Amino acid sequence: MRYFAVAGRSANTAATADHVAVQLWNPSATRSVWVVEIHIQKSTTATLDNHGIAGTTARGATPTTTVTPDLDNDFEWEVTPASACVLELATFSSQPTLGTPYLYRGVLPAAIGSAVQYVFPGNGLKLKPASGLAVATPVAVILMASDFTFVFHE
Repeated sequence: MRYFAVAGRSANTAATADHVAVQLWNPSATRSVWVVEIHIQKSTTATLDNHGIAGTTARGATPTTTVTPDLDNDFEWEVTPASACVLELATFSSQPTLGTPYLYRGVLPAAIGSAVQYVFPGNGLKLKPASGLAVATPVAVILMASDFTFVFHE
């Protein structure tokens, strides 16, 4: 089993409920990905914000930034993820389709550097082919620019 981590910084989301800040998308037609951890840390603004974690069933379009894991993201520095998964960061020209209800919800306090880490039990959350896992704002409040790290295995 290969473990990988991929990270990036999002932009602020819109003050719209269910607006996605970041998504790990699995574009593979045959391979699954299991997310075992998500780390969220507020980057630049000391404002309270809400976040929720939900599966995604459609990718959305044109994220501002993408990060494609390569062999540097492999914990053993040997291979690129076979799934070709990609980390997509806000803003999207059209939003990914969120599954409901949210799996997890939380609030980060109004302090730069405030953080939360989600650790998923067992093998982690399974992303089947052509699906994803997103962090979004479940209420009509901006999710401030944050650093996101997804740890996963294939």
